[in-house]
Amino acid sequence: MDLSQIELAKLVGVSRQTIYYLERGSYNPSLTISFKISEILKKPIHEIFYQEPIIKDILEGKPLSEIREIAEVAGLNLEQLASLSKIDEEELTSSFNDILLVKIAMGLGMEFEDLFEKEAEN
Repeated sequence: MDLSQIELAKLVGVSRQTIYYLERGSYNPSLTISFKISEILKKPIHEIFYQEPIIKDILEGKPLSEIREIAEVAGLNLEQLASLSKIDEEELTSSFNDILLVKIAMGLGMEFEDLFEKEAEN
């Protein structure tokens, strides 16, 4: 969009330094900032930020009863939730929308952001 760091920062409501650190990959933005940047750039979040799913690490070793409870909160069947432990980040973001991922996070008792390790794209 040919925006300067200062222009983007003003639109997002953050400092120019925040945009600088995002571009360097030294800062992981909040969900609010991520959505604002997504809206401004008119691109999905997963095209702006690299997301490494850690859901498989979170689900691994959980008892079946707990996985059933998480699936119920998320509105998924057990097989769908179990499949999350086997997919990569591209499949995850293309197969599950942000609202569903938020529900999965709720079922896990976590924040949405905690499902991913984020790095800004350079």
